[in-house]
Amino acid sequence: PHVPLEVVITVCEEIGLLGAKHLDFSKIESKWGVALDTNGINRAINRAPAANRMTIKIFGQEAHAGVAPETGISAIHIAARAIARMELGRIDEETTANIGVIEGGQASNIIPKLVTLKAEVRSHNPDKLGLQTEKMLKCLEEEVDAATIQLNGNPVHASLSLEITDDYPKMDVQTNAPVLKLFTEAGAALGRPVQINAAGGGSDANIFNEHGIETVILGTGMEQVHSVDEYVSVDDMVQVSELLVEMIRRA
Repeated sequence: PHVPLEVVITVCEEIGLLGAKHLDFSKIESKWGVALDTNGINRAINRAPAANRMTIKIFGQEAHAGVAPETGISAIHIAARAIARMELGRIDEETTANIGVIEGGQASNIIPKLVTLKAEVRSHNPDKLGLQTEKMLKCLEEEVDAATIQLNGNPVHASLSLEITDDYPKMDVQTNAPVLKLFTEAGAALGRPVQINAAGGGSDANIFNEHGIETVILGTGMEQVHSVDEYVSVDDMVQVSELLVEMIRRA
């Protein structure tokens, strides 16, 4: 016997938590839950960052790269100068930043008119999230403003378009929450030490918490995540299943 269960299978998690964001939460009665989505086993994540997602387009001036390069403004060169000024990777213990996509140019003999960048900032601290986003945008804006040439006696300027999306909110489930108490008790019943950690990834759990469903992330055993060497062992999957069943049994 166990309490009533609701199982939600979402789609498009990796490209922006789209399934969770478009879920009809009026159909869910549960007040807490677990999301199966992180590395390790016997491990729960109770804190995860918020994120800003950015799409940046830099517009320059096309020209022949061999015949008249001085009449062009390279959008790729502007982007390169701006990115070189940015602090990226792990900014501090709460904040990360990344440029993940650079797309632009048509041929090696054409000064590129357009480059598109896709970037993100994550932080457990809302102020740091905003500050890091502003710093990256300032680098872009200053390099775009500096990219001006004279063409037939008239100034030609580069330009910039920005799309910034509040991708997902942070999650912060207190360590004394019922779902974590149940997780700890289930681990003890199975004779396993368990861990409760903060993490740097966003997941469907961020969205469920936003809608008032207290949700933590349960480790599934996956390792080397987001690489061509990603894997999960059968033994770890069995252990995760046993822990999940014990949580359901004790709920």
